[in-house]
Amino acid sequence: MLELVLITAPRKPAVPRLASIGIVAIAAAVNALTASLTSPDGALAGRVDADAGGRLTWSLERAGTILIEPSPLGIAVNGNDLGAGVTLGEPEVVAIRELYPWRGVKNQATNHCQAYRLPVRHTASSTEWHLEVRVFDDGFAYRYRVPGRGSRTVQAESSSWTLPANAPAWVQTDTDDYEGPYERRKPEEIPLELKTDRGAHATHLGPPVTVELSGGGFLLLTEARLFRYSGLTLRPTGTRRLVAAFEDDPQGFILEDEILSPWRVTVVAPNLDALVNSDVIPNLCDPPDPKLFPEGARTPWIQPGRALITWCVFGNDGAQWHLQKWFVDQCAALHCEHLLVDAGWRTERWGWLAGGGDVWARLRELCDYGRERNVGIVVWHSFPEGRDDGPGLTRPEARRELFRRCQEAGVKGVKIDFFNSERKTVIDAYEDLLRLSGEHRLMINFHGANKPTGEVRTWPQEVTREGIREQEYLLWSDLPLEHYGALPFTRMAVGHSDFLPTYVRAKYLKNTTATFQMATAIIATTSFLCWPDHPDDYLVSPFLGLVQALPLVWDQTIVLPDSRIGQRVAFARRAGRTWYVGVLNTTREPVDWDASLSFLGSGAYVASLYQDAAPHPTGVATETGRVLRNTDRLKARLAPGGGFVAWIQPQP
Repeated sequence: MLELVLITAPRKPAVPRLASIGIVAIAAAVNALTASLTSPDGALAGRVDADAGGRLTWSLERAGTILIEPSPLGIAVNGNDLGAGVTLGEPEVVAIRELYPWRGVKNQATNHCQAYRLPVRHTASSTEWHLEVRVFDDGFAYRYRVPGRGSRTVQAESSSWTLPANAPAWVQTDTDDYEGPYERRKPEEIPLELKTDRGAHATHLGPPVTVELSGGGFLLLTEARLFRYSGLTLRPTGTRRLVAAFEDDPQGFILEDEILSPWRVTVVAPNLDALVNSDVIPNLCDPPDPKLFPEGARTPWIQPGRALITWCVFGNDGAQWHLQKWFVDQCAALHCEHLLVDAGWRTERWGWLAGGGDVWARLRELCDYGRERNVGIVVWHSFPEGRDDGPGLTRPEARRELFRRCQEAGVKGVKIDFFNSERKTVIDAYEDLLRLSGEHRLMINFHGANKPTGEVRTWPQEVTREGIREQEYLLWSDLPLEHYGALPFTRMAVGHSDFLPTYVRAKYLKNTTATFQMATAIIATTSFLCWPDHPDDYLVSPFLGLVQALPLVWDQTIVLPDSRIGQRVAFARRAGRTWYVGVLNTTREPVDWDASLSFLGSGAYVASLYQDAAPHPTGVATETGRVLRNTDRLKARLAPGGGFVAWIQPQP
């Protein structure tokens, strides 16, 4: 339920409100040059200033501690920097209180903030626009709203973050498909240029960026509600300031009529548990259309689940027509709700057209076969044109044709791949694909994709997204252990991820252990989990019971206190009354791990425990039937790159 309360009487009409609640007028801390903006609990305080020269800046502090030093903001439209030479008017303030169902690290999200609208006048062009700000107890976000008619060009933004001293950041520099490894860097030491096989080019950071504060706590910098705009990247400056850039639209991009930017977001968390459980990013996105999603994230045709994937260890040959019913049978044996038929199924090369066969008739046949075995079919498709594994989807009519055909065949979802850009035209295509898939009741999975920005609140049929350096890389390389230790608190903290957890064959474990691999399935949040290894190996794995039972919709997630970004990850997650604990040691030294079970409810529980054992790295020591209570502790010896898993169920 959404509650809006107007708490500052405006001089001009307020922004449209979804509900009319009681109104209380209070004094605003504002003059012509300064606006002070506070969180509901009063601890987080932002400030927007126009300095003596009229340059618009913002800053942020919590309980007197500086989090963001004064940093420029503004937007350049048709050659006018609307953040320079400005005056501020009196802000309007609305208190928002809202609870809504969620599908992620928990089952309910809380939206509680002070929403401000600051009138801004750009003197040189006489342009009047608004800076909209929302201040949460755990975050600060702003966006630009510029009225107008017709076509205009957004050239740039002055949006920036000036970080406090001694605040190292976790960053990655792949802004093509967001598959760079995360590294810990001081912002002022990030190189301004990167040297690659294609030569040197300016460094761009792909959000989110997570910052460690010297006094404890964390900041996470990103954007939210990216629609009808170019995607944000961040440029280092050789100082502690990171500045907004649009790497894929360096000359700007054209917008029609009113200009509304995405939100520029700073999540503020006292610890890693608060960071992972923050609702700030989805809170900044619009609720789903009730006509398409009458029960929001819990609309019945959206069916989270586990899947086998025909690619990964099989390569493109896994899409061969003669293998598909075998894959469905293996899904049924592993209790997987879905099969992902990956690249190539639409072409002669993989046998779907052999003997004069019709690809759509064969797809319908496969869907019917899967339905009889409670296995839904999800199919892959390329976004760009010109590939040898099927036609592209750059044309709206091709998208409509694909979704119509898939719906008629009984397909449950589609995986769209190879976007590899955040230019405005590609972001528009994402939104069109989301709208059309919702209309055709198809779940969607984006690959070769950009970062998530909370879109899943508006379009809950997006069940997962790549945009992450995930375990696909184990097929030909490995992932740095430090990267594993950073992901839950960087990229995974802003949205679901198709991480491909849990390899079981020794050749794919690389610098990890078998137990580490199982733990990644507990830690990586997704509503559509693809098991990447050969199904025969899962069927003889010591983790078979977990693979068959692991839930993907969580009621609660706790980041256990000994977690350290880049070093150790320990999650306890609850579905109903059953708990799942996953621990990763992302260092090259053995670790003795010890944690309280105070999060358990009352009464006795029965646990299955999985620990690293010889022979390394495949060995697993399994203990079943241990009785635990919330006064007990769990202890384990973690190998380098090792892990621990506990499956804790109420005692019958």
